[in-house]
Amino acid sequence: MNSRRCLALLLWLPVAAGAVELQSPGFPPSRMEADGRLVEDWGAVGVRLTGNAVPESGPIRVEAVKLEQLIPAARAVAQRGPVTLTLTAYRAPVWPAGVDVLTVRVEETRGQPAAITLGLDLPAKARIGNRTVALGNRIVVTCPAPQAGEVPLRDWGYCDDATSMPNWGKPIGACDPAFRNIRAALNGGTIRYQFSVPKRSTANVVLGFCESHSTELGIRPLVCHVEGAPPQTVDPIAKWGRHKPGVLQFDARDENRDGKLDITVRTPAGAADRNPILNAIWIYPSATTVKLEDVLAGSLNSAATYYVDVGGPKDQSLFPTDKVEYHLRLPANSARELTFCVACVGSSAPTPSTSAWTPETLYRAALNVWQGVSSVNPESQKQK
Repeated sequence: MNSRRCLALLLWLPVAAGAVELQSPGFPPSRMEADGRLVEDWGAVGVRLTGNAVPESGPIRVEAVKLEQLIPAARAVAQRGPVTLTLTAYRAPVWPAGVDVLTVRVEETRGQPAAITLGLDLPAKARIGNRTVALGNRIVVTCPAPQAGEVPLRDWGYCDDATSMPNWGKPIGACDPAFRNIRAALNGGTIRYQFSVPKRSTANVVLGFCESHSTELGIRPLVCHVEGAPPQTVDPIAKWGRHKPGVLQFDARDENRDGKLDITVRTPAGAADRNPILNAIWIYPSATTVKLEDVLAGSLNSAATYYVDVGGPKDQSLFPTDKVEYHLRLPANSARELTFCVACVGSSAPTPSTSAWTPETLYRAALNVWQGVSSVNPESQKQK
């Protein structure tokens, strides 16, 4: 296997020699392999370092430890030239099946500033969001911070942590195929897309919707923001009806003059259904006159500067696939820590924009569980 691919889909294997199990009462265990990879039912995640005088591979020591003498954990330590890499993983008892918490610490140890890249390599089918990595509709990794500014961005794409749901829509009548697919931002999240445009330019933007879940008025209103245009709020059931595709038009403008056009869709506060949806995006030159019935029918796709079948097979992240990277500058004798959440058996990693879990609260939850176990059976904890 290519040494640069530290994150790959693997079959579920028995615990191998040198591996350390991660446990929490009532949950199936996962494990850290002897090479430092964290193995889950969906695959395995490892960490690679690159940089001047930083070798990508070398000896690594993995051992079982107890954090605060209570929380079972796995720790891997490797010296990569001037940088010490330490991986620490434990299970946090998050409903319904827990989540593995992986802290990556890099420390400069030779008294010289170091510039390094800390990266995760991903399977070909992984989708990278703002702070999440997903396989299918399952979030498998939550990242500690947005990647914006860390890696080159594509010309267009989603920059949210929403979920793609192909064939969710059931449009009635002749319409563009995009109305069969959606992205949905679960639990009150926001759908967000960004498009490269000439600075200060204007555009004619059309958004497409097809509500195929709600049956009553007012259940899932949507607040749509297109940069440079007044926001529009729409209840698809009230405006078009269930399974009836519809479109909204916006006179957009690169208002902040950054050469990017931002589009967001969310639900308003108090909405009964807090999961906004979006089916399609068309961006036309501002001088182009379009008939909305032709846009809805899909007959003007070729005239669009951008046409997005949202949630469809050609939709894409703003962030390049297969690359989650953090470019770090370490002053002499300094250290930096990044914490990732990793989905384990029966779970998904939390979505940062809608979850209250933080590295601190996850650790506290794990500590509380093992303090409870210790108080019930202190002798067994000592033996472990």
